[in-house]
Amino acid sequence: MRSYSKPILGISTIRSARFVGLLHNYGSELVRAGYHPVAARLHLQSIVHFGVWLDRKGLHIEKIDDRTVAAFARHRARCRCPRVSQNQARQVVSSVRVFVRHLRERGCVAAVEVLQPVPIVAEFLQWMKAHRGVVDKTLKCYRLYVANLVEFLGADPSTYTASALRNFLATRYRHYGRRSIRHVLAAVRMFLRYLAVDGRCRSGLEQALTSPPIWSRQSLPRGLSAQDVNTVLMACPTTPIGIRDRAVLLLLIRLGLRAGDVAALRFADLCFETATLRVCGKGGREVRLPLPQDVAEALLDYMRGRPQAESDCVFLRAVAPFQPFGERDRGHAVTHIARTALRRAGIQPPTPGAHVFRHTAACQMLRADVGLEGIAAVLRHRSVDTTALYAKVDLQMLEQVAQPWPEVASC
Repeated sequence: MRSYSKPILGISTIRSARFVGLLHNYGSELVRAGYHPVAARLHLQSIVHFGVWLDRKGLHIEKIDDRTVAAFARHRARCRCPRVSQNQARQVVSSVRVFVRHLRERGCVAAVEVLQPVPIVAEFLQWMKAHRGVVDKTLKCYRLYVANLVEFLGADPSTYTASALRNFLATRYRHYGRRSIRHVLAAVRMFLRYLAVDGRCRSGLEQALTSPPIWSRQSLPRGLSAQDVNTVLMACPTTPIGIRDRAVLLLLIRLGLRAGDVAALRFADLCFETATLRVCGKGGREVRLPLPQDVAEALLDYMRGRPQAESDCVFLRAVAPFQPFGERDRGHAVTHIARTALRRAGIQPPTPGAHVFRHTAACQMLRADVGLEGIAAVLRHRSVDTTALYAKVDLQMLEQVAQPWPEVASC
């Protein structure tokens, strides 16, 4: 290709003129998306290898699907294709998957067939969305768990029994921990209540499923010390990635935002004139929080060097294509940033991920004599009882109200 200093190895051996044309168009798309020339060339080399393999297998480009890509991935381990790159890195298959997605978006290959849930599951999901206001992310989890239940017990709810339900949980989710299994139980119970109201199964069947005990007050909230927080922030480099990460970390530390809240932040949510920040969290609850000075300065520093993109999301990927964090679970990207920052600072956190900074923010506010109501407002807890967990952190106050250990009564 003329856009690069070196020819792409093996492109002259591809017999399909249509594939070569699509490859050239894709190379232009990579340039427009901001890919570095070296990175773009590596992507194209992987796709050329895929094109050569398609020729040798006699496969037409219109027939490409995910199974074709999986077959190509297996081929690479024993590849004998002439005049192609023999790079065995995982990025080769990833590049091919992105290329196939690019072709799918432009209608060059068939779209992925989305399997529709069985009617009883689809009706339940529609009812949950219309009458309970459940968001799509929760519905996705409910769909998985309920579909597994229907597959295991059948589509006739009148045959469901307490022993069959317990057998389903013991068989399908025996490897789940106590907290994870509670999510499954919540979905199954709601499904059984829906069926009972609709007259499809016996009422009260959900009571046969007992949740494992989880003692929410059995341990202290585990946050970072002030020295560890400073170490994490100081360890952020002055590169564009480091500036972005520092702004993300300050939002987590100063305001106690959840990872998904930071990833979903948009320019319309920021108001520097009034020094406020709008957050739409769980259940669609929208609040405005004060924007501290250091957080505002970190955001402005990031915006000055932010990559040019059409998206109105504040934070973007650090490498091309410069897009918002993944739509499927944006919080994973922020969690990765938090874990990388902790590892870079050489700090072993009490709990991994971004949530440790939320605990840190609550503990810092408590030590600054902020009341539980104020902490609950910042953390957006629906009940102050949830925030009361942090009262155990103030050990000095607890020492004043603690009763002395009873001595042995004298005879």
